[in-house]
Amino acid sequence: MGTTYSSLGLITRENQRYRVTVIVDRCKECGICISVCPTKVLVKSSVLNKYGYRPPEPAHIEKCIGCRLCEYNCPDFAIFVEVASK
Repeated sequence: MGTTYSSLGLITRENQRYRVTVIVDRCKECGICISVCPTKVLVKSSVLNKYGYRPPEPAHIEKCIGCRLCEYNCPDFAIFVEVASK
């Protein structure tokens, strides 16, 4: 259940219940998703996207409660939360 950096430009991580996916090249490092997360799941990644921005990374995925505030507040539609398949 580690972080996956796909060749498609996605950062994906999941816990027992939820999967968080970041579309790396859509992110403009505004930080809204990081600030609205009530359980502090997201941090800035050390990876740069093709525009030179650092997208969020679900570093503390075990804390994700699936509220989707990060997804709802992202102005660039760069982050998605799904129920993980069992």
